[in-house]
Amino acid sequence: FTAGFSYKFVEEIIKLEGLKDVDNAEIFDPFAGCGTTLVSSQKEGVKAVGNESQAFMFDIIKAKLNWSIKRDRVNKYLSIIKNFVDENLFDVESSANPLLISLYDSEDLEQLYLIRNSAEVIKSEKYRLFFKLALSQSLHEVANHPIAVPYISRKKLLSNEKSVWDVFSSICKKMVEDTESLDDLIYSKIYKQDSRKVNRFIEDDRCITCITSPPYLNNLDYGEVSKVHTHFFDITSSWNDITNKIRKKLVTGATTHYNKSDFNKEKFLESDFAKDNMEIVLGLMETSRNIKNKAIDKGGKKSFDLLLLFYFRDMYLVLKEIKRVLMQTGKAYLILGDSAPYGVYVPTTKILGEIAMNIGFESYEIHKIRTRGTKWKTLKHRHSIELNENVLILK
Repeated sequence: FTAGFSYKFVEEIIKLEGLKDVDNAEIFDPFAGCGTTLVSSQKEGVKAVGNESQAFMFDIIKAKLNWSIKRDRVNKYLSIIKNFVDENLFDVESSANPLLISLYDSEDLEQLYLIRNSAEVIKSEKYRLFFKLALSQSLHEVANHPIAVPYISRKKLLSNEKSVWDVFSSICKKMVEDTESLDDLIYSKIYKQDSRKVNRFIEDDRCITCITSPPYLNNLDYGEVSKVHTHFFDITSSWNDITNKIRKKLVTGATTHYNKSDFNKEKFLESDFAKDNMEIVLGLMETSRNIKNKAIDKGGKKSFDLLLLFYFRDMYLVLKEIKRVLMQTGKAYLILGDSAPYGVYVPTTKILGEIAMNIGFESYEIHKIRTRGTKWKTLKHRHSIELNENVLILK
């Protein structure tokens, strides 16, 4: 995802906290995403555990964490897959997802599906996922349009000179080269789990540090971002599928994650979130009203007023899970961005720091990384507020 964060941040925190010198030190990431924290920790020889609720990303992370891949077996499987591709057909017109048909040349798409069908029957999970990871990257390389910017950009046409097979096999060989010199030991563990709920496979007080980057309050729909891949791998096939299988399992970060009718003010004010954070919630309700009024003034149709409330309710649940998993002396590092829906400034980082204090953290610090929010000035309802991207440190 283009919305990821740098592995260098993870390495820096490991160094800052001296985690390599702490016996049985373990890092927690409640938003494993594309695996940055878990992979970086494993590379540093530090144990890590994480949650990821998306089935596709869960598989991708598992593939990234498995470095005991042998070149001769990869070559053997590549030969088997190539023979399957050469000897079989796939009816793109009748069997491929319409979205995929619109993004790839028919011949290329047929090759992609044939590679998928052959790789999916490999009995060894680690090699099956290895090829799934390579194929997921191939989807980017051979598409006619960019498919993650963060959304499909149909105005830009990509020039693809290599064949699908050349791209796929080249990626596989590069992945082998990247992992051959690495330690075969697996230090990281990933669970398919929604971090708004308690993961009983992770004990209380288990981890010394949390390093993560939660979804921002910026209306980025991760279900939409990954739909090319989830459609291709038959996880989803429609808008409703994305909602039921992906969006409902994610922290509410976009207006597509809910229906307006889902919000009930009375129930919201009776929730544990409201009871534990009444002063904050009353402030959020006021901000929500301001956002709604601004939307009316600007003719905006997005329900950012409700998104605000759902987002902080969900993040409250995640912060509780972080608090449960961390040791008493543990620290959490969260990369976050402030927001300004319809031009109403929301100090997201500060609010989450205050919520964390209400659930038992002793203190919080905010460190600015950079200014963001200036890229999309041409958008119809774009505000002129410069926003901060920060690191929130919870102790």
